[in-house]
Amino acid sequence: MRILYLGNSITKHMPAPEIGWHGEWGMAASAPEKDYVRRMNALLVQAGKRVEWRAENAADFERAPEPFPEEAFRAYLAFAPDVVILRIGENVPDDIAEPFGEAYEKLIRLLQSAGAAVFAVGSFWKKDGVENAMRAAAARTGVRFVSLEAVQAADYQAQGMFEHAGVAAHPGDGGMEAIARIIFNAVREEGLLDGASVVPVPSGEPKYGEISVVADGCPIGCYTARVSAMPFNRVWPGSQRPPDQTETAPFFSCVLYHPADLCVSTGEKVLDAVIRPLSKGVTPEIEGNNVYFTLREPGPYSVEINGRSRNLHIFADPARAPQPDPEKVTYRFPAGVHKLQSRIVLKSGESVYLAPGAVVYGELESTDAQNVAVFGGGILDGSLVRRSDADGCDVRRDGLIHFTRCRNVLMDGVILRDPALWTVTSVNCENVQFHNVKLIGMWRYNSDGFDFVNCRNVHVSDCFLRTFDDSVVIKGLYFGDPAHRETEAMNNENYLVERCVVWCDWGGALEVGAETVADAYNNLVYRDCDVIRNDSGAMRLHCGDRAFVRNVLYEDIRVEYSKYDRRAVYQHSDDMAYAPPPEPNSGEIAKVWQYCGIWSPDNILGNVRDVTYRNIRIYADPEVPEPCFRFNGADADHCIAGVTIGDVYYNGKPLVPHVEKNAFVDIRVTGVSGGDAAGDRESEAGADI
Repeated sequence: MRILYLGNSITKHMPAPEIGWHGEWGMAASAPEKDYVRRMNALLVQAGKRVEWRAENAADFERAPEPFPEEAFRAYLAFAPDVVILRIGENVPDDIAEPFGEAYEKLIRLLQSAGAAVFAVGSFWKKDGVENAMRAAAARTGVRFVSLEAVQAADYQAQGMFEHAGVAAHPGDGGMEAIARIIFNAVREEGLLDGASVVPVPSGEPKYGEISVVADGCPIGCYTARVSAMPFNRVWPGSQRPPDQTETAPFFSCVLYHPADLCVSTGEKVLDAVIRPLSKGVTPEIEGNNVYFTLREPGPYSVEINGRSRNLHIFADPARAPQPDPEKVTYRFPAGVHKLQSRIVLKSGESVYLAPGAVVYGELESTDAQNVAVFGGGILDGSLVRRSDADGCDVRRDGLIHFTRCRNVLMDGVILRDPALWTVTSVNCENVQFHNVKLIGMWRYNSDGFDFVNCRNVHVSDCFLRTFDDSVVIKGLYFGDPAHRETEAMNNENYLVERCVVWCDWGGALEVGAETVADAYNNLVYRDCDVIRNDSGAMRLHCGDRAFVRNVLYEDIRVEYSKYDRRAVYQHSDDMAYAPPPEPNSGEIAKVWQYCGIWSPDNILGNVRDVTYRNIRIYADPEVPEPCFRFNGADADHCIAGVTIGDVYYNGKPLVPHVEKNAFVDIRVTGVSGGDAAGDRESEAGADI
């Protein structure tokens, strides 16, 4: 918790020997550790909070509130406080109480604009007019007013400790302690000491035992997920992936109401730690075996200690009511473990609610339905479901969730774990919304994330996907069903994927293709996403069949590369071991190519037009080579045209990206200013890209 104390001499007073004051802390405590600021900090630490603090004297504002000194207060906000204790009032002349109250309101609103929780603390000396003005300003701004009326007495002053009457009228040690406890109780009553409400692991569900996690001073339990330990993959060999290529990893979910202080310990000395996505700006502090950090905003996080293995996944949901009403659902699963005997089949107008703390083992499908929903904070787990086809797979049958020819589909808040095949398959659907869905435990062969097959009007937002194959992918397929020939050939149109965090253990993170069996793909947008891991293309477009793919935008995409990542390897036989090169892997940040091959049932070459990459930010450890942009057109009649790459940054600095392409690609690279980028870093690539 970052806490800013804005006050007067009671908060901080520099030495003034002429009045007998020699301290550099709150007047008139006998020692620095006795003033209310430090006593408040000590109480917060006892409650399990990590405290960063700053104390400032704003007494000049009390005496002369106008003109309002906005810039002076803005300087304090550079500290980015979570909480501001606004403890002033004693120096305000009674005859300016009203104008002071107006300026006081401006100050509160300024502090609120920085996202801080403000506590307006009353005067230590009895000043009814001034205090009424402050109380009214607090009411108008919606902040808590904390009265010190209970300590407005001589017993709480430093009488007898100092000769100077003004100094002696300040709070002594007892007064400082009382002030600290009054403010602390107000902060506690507002819920700021328990920033995260953690979902407990229900009885009967295995807990992860290899780390310990403490949130705001309270130990919490973690769920367990099996994940891929290495980028080592192959086409389905007739049996599931061997467990020795995997590992277990912990996760927990919570609702984040206020900043939450966490401590994670693995039981071994911590050499380094990183919390992703880096764009969240969460800085860990290392002390021995412990890693401390504060979560200030909702979202998914990966806590990586001494490398990427067995990382902690945190799903911090925002405080909001679930939609739709959980009391008006068809299938309701309360907290606890539930094992289904058969698939849930949703019909039109039906919904499923998984309460936080519910773990449901089973699958779900909906066909030819409208207005269906799956929501809540619980887990749907496919680990007990066997992959059905020993010779291959059927995406219409295997996997965790299937929506086929559905309209108006909603998924919100659920956690999906360990599917037998693709996690969520949407085939020939319209008006699809996936919001705040979390995918984890994808370690099996072909465990894709969201597969959209010939769909339109799709919106994916604020989701987390860790997958062992393509993460968010837009496909075109024809299954050969004569009754639905027109539907199956439907174009992929109008996609928006935004504010997602993606960890792709194999394949493409934000992907189009490889199957592109449709007349057209049009208006596809990936925006404001973090790709925290990818092995062979953060932004990947395979035009593997006849589709005309056009109007594709990758905008505000952040891609991270770690010194612990290694190159993906294709496994050719059962006895082959994973043996990557020792150097860290970067590969291609973006990749577009055209071909016909194993994923091309119509075996007709397509075309790609108007692909834009804008504001792409690459974050890489120093050991990692710079990733490239790579493009490969098929021939003069089936080419890639109208590609624009603009505003690329590498570790915060503008970058002229390295581009590899062949002769059938038309591409323009622009600089951060919008003009053509200086320097020529293009190279011709062979047809085998």
